[in-house]
This record gives sequence, structure tokens and C-alpha cells, in this order.
Amino acid sequence: MKMDLECFPCLLRQAVEAACLATEEEGKRREVVREVLRILREVSPESSPPRVCLKVHEEVKRITGNADPYREVKRNFNLLAKEMYPELRRMVENSQDGFLTAVKLAIAGNVIDVGPGMVFDLRRVVSEVMAKDFKTNHVEFLREELRKSKTVLYLADNAGEVLFDRLLIETLQNKHVIYVVKKDPLLNDASREDAEFAGIQELAEIVEIELDPETIYTPSQAEFLKKAEVVVSKGQGNYETLEGTGANLFYLLMIKCPVVAKRLGGKVGDLVVKGERFG
Repeated sequence: MKMDLECFPCLLRQAVEAACLATEEEGKRREVVREVLRILREVSPESSPPRVCLKVHEEVKRITGNADPYREVKRNFNLLAKEMYPELRRMVENSQDGFLTAVKLAIAGNVIDVGPGMVFDLRRVVSEVMAKDFKTNHVEFLREELRKSKTVLYLADNAGEVLFDRLLIETLQNKHVIYVVKKDPLLNDASREDAEFAGIQELAEIVEIELDPETIYTPSQAEFLKKAEVVVSKGQGNYETLEGTGANLFYLLMIKCPVVAKRLGGKVGDLVVKGERFG
């Protein structure tokens, strides 16, 4: 997916927000803005939003000297999600279709994303999501692909959201689940620390990956995705990066920006379970 005009102000807003979290020094915050404007000015029309986002946030970290501006934000999201987890697990256990409920909750957790903005009420979002239908509904295709597979590759998105992912992973009995997280901090993306806080290591193998500044996923990582039996891919960033790869990918996400809404033929707030091979 290529950069849209609407991506430019969004990335500049992210940079300002990250700079304010990273440092109290006004001079460094202004330097971040100047350098990010330079990056945005030089963006190739062929660039993807995640690729430019990575460059923007690496610049924030370099200028401010803060390697993880969102560390405290992530900690708070983890604590809130852990507080909600027992109640959410009861929802799965008491539902007629535990898998479907877990899928919906995993998507509800996808609202924990500082990229589009940090203002949301997580409990209200969960309630709203459970009452909604899917805009794109490939849940039964996903169920069948998971039934046939022995190994599931699960691409994590954000801290806090990991507790919601756990609910879905718990339904994947007798599967070897590989839970993929980022090695280096980017926005509020999930790390090994976040995954272990959620107890994912009890259910899955946790694997860290380093992002490539030019391609996000390295060629070898992309090839691994293509060979996987089935891939559960969380969030807009993975969709923007991996769309069109031809892998047996299922995107689980909440639409949170008008650019992705336009691409998926929906609107902000819509729920999506979309199989790459299923239209």
C-alpha cells in the first residue's frame, strides 16, 4: 500500500506526539519537526506508510536520545488489559461460539494503537465491537484454515492488545503458535516484554524480528510468511505492508484511518477479518 496525501499530516502528528513523550526539551521537539518535515518532503511516491513511519520514529529516537518514547504508555495499556482479561475470558468461555467471540475481542484490542491517536475508552470499545457485524467477514475461512494447520504464525501488533490476542490463542488447541513481536521499540508495538507480561510464552513460541528500513519485513521474513500454513496478521500496519504478498494471511483489524477505510471499502470503526486468498 502506497502513501496517500492523508498519511502526511498523520505522520507529522505522530512525530510531534512522540517527541513530546520523549523529551521535555523544546529545542529537540522543534528539531524533530524540522527533520520529519524533511523526510516527508523527500518521500518517494512508491513508499508505504509503515516504511515512512519507521523512518520518522527512528529520527525521533535519534534526536531525543529516548529509545522508547512510548514505554510508559505501553505499560499502562498492559495493566489495563490485564485488569480486563478475567472478564474477557469469561465472555469467551460463556459464549456459544468461543472462537468467534475470541476473534471479535482480538479485534477490539486492536483499538490500542497510538498511531491514529491515543483517545479511546477500551471498555466501551469492547462493548461496541461485540454488538457489531464484520465489514469483511472471512471468519469461517479462517476457522477452516486453522483447523487444517498444525502451525500458526501470529503477527502481533500492540502492547495491551497482546492480552486480547491471548484469548484467541487459547482457542487454538494443539497448534504450534509462533507469536511474532518487534525486537526494537516502534510506537506502542508489542515487544517480547509485553508478550511475556501477558503470559504468551505459556501458549506459544515468542519470536522477535528486526524491521528492515527499506522493506519492513526482510526478504527472508517475507518468504517465511509465504511458506507458513496460515498467518494471523493483526492491525493496519501489517495490512499496509503485507497486502498482495499471496501468503495465506488473515488480517484481523479495526479500521482506524480514512486511507485504510477507502482501501477496504469501509469506514473508520469497521471490523475486518480478511483472507488474502479469499477475495
